[in-house]
Parts: sequence; structure tokens; C-alpha cells
Amino acid sequence: MLKTNLLAWVSLSIVVCNLYLLGTGRLTAMIRGVAAQGLLLSVLPLLLPDSPGAVHTVILVAMSAAIKGIAIPKFLFRALRGVEATRETNVAVGPSLSVSFGLLVTAFAFYAAHNLNLSSALVSPYHVSSAIATAAIGLFLIVTRRSVVGQVIGYLVFENSAFILGLSIAAFQPLLIELGVLLDMLVGVFIMVIAVHYIHAEHDTIAIESLERLVR
Repeated sequence: MLKTNLLAWVSLSIVVCNLYLLGTGRLTAMIRGVAAQGLLLSVLPLLLPDSPGAVHTVILVAMSAAIKGIAIPKFLFRALRGVEATRETNVAVGPSLSVSFGLLVTAFAFYAAHNLNLSSALVSPYHVSSAIATAAIGLFLIVTRRSVVGQVIGYLVFENSAFILGLSIAAFQPLLIELGVLLDMLVGVFIMVIAVHYIHAEHDTIAIESLERLVR
């Protein structure tokens, strides 16, 4: 019962992070939001109904917190060094409508998860609802944000949804696979940081339109 209650509160906190990301336009605030979400995700292995084992769980929690909550945000903050424009501009959808979209998607996700038959599934309704909402909001950020860093954050949020569902089978898959996925994310963000510095050096901007000029 205690694990179930904690899982509910952690899932709610993940949703709050999603709404925070939708409502803010400052890139530094978005990085802090995705860092907080990463730390919350690292707690989820401790709340699984089917524990993958003490050693497996401890390593997964530690690596998730280190990569999602510390390393990746640190790389993103480094990408903003020397960049004057640290705020999203010309977004396709404003903050108010973005948050409204997030609330609607989250409500639909919890409604759908509540009405799904999960009696024989490996995941809990909290996993399903938070994963659906996080995936939709991640895609929304990718589509509506106009800076490279903003779109990277959208990608990270979308990947977090896959991480949530992946935890549901953590007890049945090798630890190396999970660590490999985390390291792939870290390398991908590191490469994007290099790309952001290059784009800013070439065009004095990190707007997504500058990517089109790189191939011309």
C-alpha cells in the first residue's frame, strides 16, 4: 500500500513537471524541469511491484539519477554558455494554450488507463497514465519549440515516457540493456551540445531554422 501511494505521488509529480515545461519559456527553467523529472524517474525502480533485485535496483536508481538528473542537465546548461537568447521565441503555441493542452492530455491519459484492463499486465495504471501523458507532451514540445535546446528537451521528455514503461519489465530484462539505453541518451545529448555550439558560432543563434542553413 505504501509503495502504491508513493507511486501515485511520484506519477503526479512527473505530470507537474510536464506542465511546468509547457508553461515556461526560459530554457534554463526547462532544463531544471527536465532535471527534476529525471530525478523523479530514478525513484520509480524502488516502487516497482515486481522488484528486479536489490543490486539491479540500486544500480538502475544510481545510474538514472546520475545521467538523467545530473549529467544531461549539466551538458544542456553548458550548451547555453555564451548564448544570449536563453528564452523560447516565436513558439507555435503560447504558454496558456500549451498548459491547457497538457491538462487535457493528462486527463485523457488517466481516464484511458483507468478504463484499460491491466489485471494481467506488468504495468500499473500509474505507469500507463504518466507514460501516455509524458509521450504526448514530449512530442508537443518537439513540434512547438523553435530552439535546438528546446527540441532536445522535448526529445528527452518523450524518451522519459519510454523509460517509465520500460521499468515495468525491468525485472525481466538484463541490466546492461537498461544502462546501454541511458548511455545512448547521454552520448546523444553530448553530440547535440556540440551541434548547438557550432550552430551558434556559425549563425549567432540556436533557432531551429539555422539547421536548414547548415546544409546549404
